[in-house]
Amino acid sequence: MEKLFENKTKYSQKEYDIFLKSYTEEYAASDRAYMIFYILFFGLCMIFAFKEREFILAIVLLIGLGIYLWYKIIRLFKAVEKDKKSQKLSGSFINKYEFYKNYFKVENPEGTAQILYFKLYRVVETKSYYYIYISRQYAFIVSKLGFTEGKSEDFSRFIKKKVFSRYKNRIK
Repeated sequence: MEKLFENKTKYSQKEYDIFLKSYTEEYAASDRAYMIFYILFFGLCMIFAFKEREFILAIVLLIGLGIYLWYKIIRLFKAVEKDKKSQKLSGSFINKYEFYKNYFKVENPEGTAQILYFKLYRVVETKSYYYIYISRQYAFIVSKLGFTEGKSEDFSRFIKKKVFSRYKNRIK
């Protein structure tokens, strides 16, 4: 199959920090709304359990709330700290992307992956990068300056057609 675009993006702490800022702008409001909803839900259930003298149920709900908060907050901080200490941010980690008609390939020191466009969660375009999300939490960082085959402007039109409504333009 004919390669349409090729990109080489060098990862560093700077790129990762820019990505985290973009991710926060993209998802912070909805994450807070869900967290408030679950805290209120668990809180109301605990109040009703205490009111009905169902202390065991109230304790189970309190434990459930604690697990939820640990999962949403502590796990996120641990993942970010782990990423910051990884080889990816040492400045020598390079992702090579090859984009074809129906899929793209990613090559890096950790291995190779082939991903179909219809399986992508979202693509966010910013002034300097494309963030190609494979899930809500994980994304590939593609630098607009890293194209060795094809142009960034052409890639923008191409990826927009491939993911359609899952494409977000965040150029400011």
